[in-house]
Amino acid sequence: MQNNNSILSYINKIEKLILIIIVVIFSFLLLLSLIDIVYEIIMEVRTKPFLIIKADNLMDLFSVFLIVLIGLELLETIKAYLRDDILHVELVLLLAIIAVSRKVIVWNFDKYDTWELIGLAIMVIALSFSYFLLKLKVPKKRGIKKNNPDPAG
Repeated sequence: MQNNNSILSYINKIEKLILIIIVVIFSFLLLLSLIDIVYEIIMEVRTKPFLIIKADNLMDLFSVFLIVLIGLELLETIKAYLRDDILHVELVLLLAIIAVSRKVIVWNFDKYDTWELIGLAIMVIALSFSYFLLKLKVPKKRGIKKNNPDPAG
């Protein structure tokens, strides 16, 4: 029995190390993405007409910006898993809702057909309903908020 516990402990340590490496690499990718966004904005406002961003380029910038925000949420999910050693279903659902919402925001009606739009709508409804059910089922945590010393809240 002791041998199994030491093997599980070793596997858990390897898992934590892998997740830490993923967080470091992912953080680096997010930083590079942010630098790319800033560079693209600077290059766009420097071209004629000055300080004007064309609508097509603006949608591309919004898309990349939203991808970075999704990446930050994914990073937060991984950090929560590392901290609590459990997967937070609520965070994963919120991440999926944000990712699908990004697709809705930058949807190109000329590129995709009606059935793809219907599929996207079904995903939005399913994810929203899942989140609603989760919030309905899971009671709110009681306790003291970090910034609020009053237990009444």
